[in-house]
Amino acid sequence: MEFWAKTDQSYEEHLKDVHTAWKETINALRPFIDRLAEKYYFDPEQFRQWSLLTIALHDIGKMTEPFQEMIRASREQKKFNYTNNYRHELASFVFTAATWGNTSYLSKLSQIPLEAIAVAGHHRPLNSDLTAFEREKVATQPTYFDDGICEAIRIVNDLFKEEGWRVPPISAENSKLDPYKSLSNLIGCETLTKLLAREQGDERVRVLYSVLKGILHYADWHGSGKTSVNYSIEKPFEILIDELEKHCKNKGIAWQGLRPFQSQCSECSGNVIAVAPTGSGKTEASLLWAMKNLREMGGAKIIYLLPTMATANSIWERLCSFLGKDNVGLSHSTSNLLRESQSSEDESDKWENRRDVLFDQTFMKPVTVATVDQLLTTGFNSGRWTVKEINAANAVIILDEIHAYEPWTVGLIVSAIRHFADLGARFLLMSATLPDQLIDLFTEALPQTPTIIRDTTLARAKRSRYYVVDKLLSDAHDDIEKAVSDGRRVLVVVNTVDLCQELAESFSHLNPICYHARFIMKERNEIEKQIDTSNFVIATQVVEVSLDIDFDWLFTECAPPDAIAQRAGRVNRYRDPDRDSRVIIYHASEKASRIYNPINDPDLLSRSFEAFKNAPEEVTERDLVSIVEEVYQGRRIDKTEAFKEAVICYQQIQARRAAILDSRFGEDKQEVTRLSSYETKAVIPSCFKDEVLNMKPSDRRRYEVKIPLWYYFKERLEEEGISFCNMEYDSKLGARYLQDKNTLIL
Repeated sequence: MEFWAKTDQSYEEHLKDVHTAWKETINALRPFIDRLAEKYYFDPEQFRQWSLLTIALHDIGKMTEPFQEMIRASREQKKFNYTNNYRHELASFVFTAATWGNTSYLSKLSQIPLEAIAVAGHHRPLNSDLTAFEREKVATQPTYFDDGICEAIRIVNDLFKEEGWRVPPISAENSKLDPYKSLSNLIGCETLTKLLAREQGDERVRVLYSVLKGILHYADWHGSGKTSVNYSIEKPFEILIDELEKHCKNKGIAWQGLRPFQSQCSECSGNVIAVAPTGSGKTEASLLWAMKNLREMGGAKIIYLLPTMATANSIWERLCSFLGKDNVGLSHSTSNLLRESQSSEDESDKWENRRDVLFDQTFMKPVTVATVDQLLTTGFNSGRWTVKEINAANAVIILDEIHAYEPWTVGLIVSAIRHFADLGARFLLMSATLPDQLIDLFTEALPQTPTIIRDTTLARAKRSRYYVVDKLLSDAHDDIEKAVSDGRRVLVVVNTVDLCQELAESFSHLNPICYHARFIMKERNEIEKQIDTSNFVIATQVVEVSLDIDFDWLFTECAPPDAIAQRAGRVNRYRDPDRDSRVIIYHASEKASRIYNPINDPDLLSRSFEAFKNAPEEVTERDLVSIVEEVYQGRRIDKTEAFKEAVICYQQIQARRAAILDSRFGEDKQEVTRLSSYETKAVIPSCFKDEVLNMKPSDRRRYEVKIPLWYYFKERLEEEGISFCNMEYDSKLGARYLQDKNTLIL
């Protein structure tokens, strides 16, 4: 009888393919494992043997009658009652745990059978209540094929002999053990907590577990797809510089070689904090730094983190052009939808696309562009956190626009920096304007003092004339219309979606682009493509960061000084001295104070307004930095309650999870990467109801928008488990409430 691991792979074929991928992964991770071995006092050779054990036994539970019946039914295109199946990873657990316990010739990495727990959880979340195995809790023990177990043991022996290692003692008698009871006795009771107390530290256990399980995922996923491991990118500086030259030429910028700031970054080893004005080539500088440092680490990932999905999409496209699309992943809450939207309909369900989404979500591509949230959730043990954990621990991590976060998120970022830097990750933190208090905070978080690199060559550079007007932007209609009518490229930035929509509607005769976060995805993507060529854009602060756009005049509501600097960076981006470029700042509306209050400071916007009012008309880059320092002077973000609570939360979650267990969905309301003073709900405007009801669930998210919870409860419609909401929707203005209400949706 032939035994199958998958519909298109026999058990032996699958194990051999997984073993091949394991060897490639181990080879790529060798310098990283050696660094961890020195830090946590274990023998790297023995670690590799224990890792191979997880590979060799991870699917032995497929040698059961229900699993083989399920595969045969699938191969023959027959129906199968899936309630009769028994989770194969649970059945594999008992063999791995028993073999771990009987292996005396190898020193244990831990007193906890981490290898067996990794096998038990390599498909589904593994929490203390074993909710992923509710069916197996009451099911009868599975019946194994005796000859199937013999074949599996033979393959294990072959794999260990191929590596030149002693064969572990595996007994067919393990098939008589109760899988659920065995795992429950270890995880569901106090056993795991007691074992942890005897260890050298929770952190050591967590790291060992994540590396063991992460390698198992690498091997299993690549083996299942019969693909080679593409771990780290190698690209000579010369080729990257050629790409930079092409980028400049495409933008009409004279190429004069690397700027001093970029050269400094390219030559710097270790952690860096970089402060450089918008348009100074920070993205390119960060890549040059990354390429140097990943080579020094013996091969590592590049992880580029940004505040918003829109900026992540933009940087992903730029990095794809530099480094090749196959090398660059994209990860945020809707990135898989973006990728699918670029594929033809008949391709979206192919394994290659599903694999790309899986690899993107776990930082497995050589380079990943993501929102910062994707890194922070590893601290909550959410999703496939072990794979992200080992990839981030062996990475050069770029945090762009590091100034742009609220205290809660900054607290989580600081905690993550401490954790991953301690494991050997290297960080580059970038911003156009970074107050000294934030530089001090991030410097303290890093184990080695970072190099501070400032772009001083542009300190005296002037980009625009600044005008501060003592009225609301909503009263500037005539001035805006005249600027557009005179042929200028005009950008208007406001602080609320409501005002953005109102202005776009009032200027409809000038055909502006309206840009904010309350568009459905498919239309928002199209709008982002049009911004670069439009002469008139009205937007919220989603336009602030990392968009390579260039306007003549900016009309803006007042915002914190670092946000104003970002908005101003979208005007005369390349500093043409002959260009009439202007930044015109108006009073912010009352709603804005509820949006922009990152340090619990109700006077922040009024201080910002006064600081710009008292500044010279021709503001230099150095003046902008001075204004930021003036407005934030004496106000430390790490002294806020939200920051302190985030740091404590990050620590306590690990203790509650016994360091290695997965989170449950909705287990803790504190497990969020962004705090908001209002709760939101993702809904689909009711005008799309007929269209959406006929779609598969994965496609429905293209029609979602986020709205305040109060409006959802007022106008909700539930049908077939889908949340619809009574709203107006206009393809040029986005989703609107049926009545005018105050809102903070950005």
